[in-house]
Amino acid sequence: MDSEFRPNPETNPEDITPSNNPQESFPKKYPVQHILRGSRKGIINTMHSLYALGYAEISEWTPLQPTGLPGEFITMMTKYLTLG
Repeated sequence: MDSEFRPNPETNPEDITPSNNPQESFPKKYPVQHILRGSRKGIINTMHSLYALGYAEISEWTPLQPTGLPGEFITMMTKYLTLG
């Protein structure tokens, strides 16, 4: 199942993880992975709630994938947070 969730090559965490260079003027970005696992209806409701809060676009989530358990699905999203 893990092989079904392939990282987006345009948002490779190794390309944007914080550096140890104190003189760097670019903000540091930290990857945080969100995983939703449950019923299709529950996952879709949660995705829409996060969208309504302005936290995540629906298109940022991977397509729903069955987990192998009856009626259970999984999706994930990676956000890159800038921490000061």
